[in-house]
Amino acid sequence: MLPRDRGERNPQAGLVAIGAVLAINGLLFLFSGSAPVLAVQGAAGQVVRTVSEPIAAVGRGAVSIRNLFVDIRSLQARLTALLDERDRLAAEAARVASLEREVAELQATLDLRATTSFATVAAQVVARDFAIDRRYVILDVGSVNGVKIGDVVIGAGASLAGRVVQVSEQSSQVRLLTDPEFSVTSEVAATGAIGQVRGRAANPLAFDDVDAQRQVLVGAEITTSGIELSPTLRSAFPRGLSVGRVVAVNSVASAVLQSADVQPTLDLDSVRTLLVILNYRGGLPDPTETP
Repeated sequence: MLPRDRGERNPQAGLVAIGAVLAINGLLFLFSGSAPVLAVQGAAGQVVRTVSEPIAAVGRGAVSIRNLFVDIRSLQARLTALLDERDRLAAEAARVASLEREVAELQATLDLRATTSFATVAAQVVARDFAIDRRYVILDVGSVNGVKIGDVVIGAGASLAGRVVQVSEQSSQVRLLTDPEFSVTSEVAATGAIGQVRGRAANPLAFDDVDAQRQVLVGAEITTSGIELSPTLRSAFPRGLSVGRVVAVNSVASAVLQSADVQPTLDLDSVRTLLVILNYRGGLPDPTETP
């Protein structure tokens, strides 16, 4: 058999050594009192401390590690509970914020209905039809409510939303201001510079064909121009409806015309409550009608 490597440690040998030392201590106790015995007892005590203290330290370390794992599990459980509570409160806060926006929108719409000179019917958006090349909403009012094709649709702050393009008995379809097929003659409210506002789906509105000699500034409000030649010969949209505000001006020094980007006044992607104007008939008269 190969001799055991001196570097190896036999745990059983340590226990035997402790037992031997304890036995010696017991014998020395019987003959205690003499100086030699006291010296031997001191040496034996030192051996016991030398052997037992590392073992006790290992025991204390094991307890500390176990406590550490318990603490980690406790902290992880606490963290999970706090994250769940945070998510719950965030969801509640988002719901409250949404309700507050809806209340503010309803109040603004009611205020508009109380102050406008037009006959209107309030409507809720019940569906949206959004794509790259179209922006429509469905309202919960229709022919039974007096809605007709061509009626102008507005929102809070007397802001233009769109125009009715299809009507059923209980509902109506509205082409929004942001639809690429939508256009309305508009003007810079402060200067009267006239141009054509066109929808560009998800992008800002285009304010085109503006005289380059007229001043158009970022932040300027754009409103419908509403030209009216007679009660039956007038623009498709009433004058003075808010369209949006200029966010960028696109002009070339030598160009005759300039254009601008306009952010709509209404958030048409999320608006819930609108008003349909029932008593404004704009555009050219029907060929069967007598001016």
